[in-house]
Amino acid sequence: MRTSFLIPAIAFALTAAACSGGSSEPKATATPTKPGAVDAIAQWVRDNRNVGFLPDCAKAVRGEDTGKLCTTLKGERGTRRAYDLGPTFSNPTALALVEEQADAWVIVSVTNRDPSAGDIPGIPWPLQVGDAVLVVGLEEPDCLRIREQPTQAGAQLNCVPTGTQAIIQEGPIDADTYTWWRVAGEGFNGWAAGTWLRLEDAIADALNPNETPADAVTATPSSD
Repeated sequence: MRTSFLIPAIAFALTAAACSGGSSEPKATATPTKPGAVDAIAQWVRDNRNVGFLPDCAKAVRGEDTGKLCTTLKGERGTRRAYDLGPTFSNPTALALVEEQADAWVIVSVTNRDPSAGDIPGIPWPLQVGDAVLVVGLEEPDCLRIREQPTQAGAQLNCVPTGTQAIIQEGPIDADTYTWWRVAGEGFNGWAAGTWLRLEDAIADALNPNETPADAVTATPSSD
């Protein structure tokens, strides 16, 4: 009698335990990793260049990575980053600007370096009307030509040296291989090539802390 009574009870207990063990809390779904800034550049290279890509130039291995394009972080500003882009074991040949958005980083621009422009300090962050800018990258006696129209054929109204402050009034207009902005400052108002314009707060990082903007050391033979 005792044995026959215990068997159903044990069976019930085992069934309850099995049901209890089978139920569990729902597992959280892993959040997909958002592609990073360098991922955006890697995709651009795949789409536009028939070469391999290495995220960090400093980690290039001779032989194994020769011929690839690589990046070096140059600076950050708000939601944007700037990267030098070029062949491994060589000087960078382009500047890539990327911007962080909700789902991914996206390419803002990839601009080839202009050897004729020399070593202009500061990152050429995108400009817009109302920005305070500085003229940079010109050695005396050269200066930035302010023209009546946004073209090299425009009449020269003025010529301002490195360190000159200005406010962007109008633009951009692309002509004669340059992007032109109408700028106004003390004693001048006209069109200037944006190659030699930098945002005031962005240029400070490129200069020696003991230098003023007018003391920037650069090397370029022409202002437009």
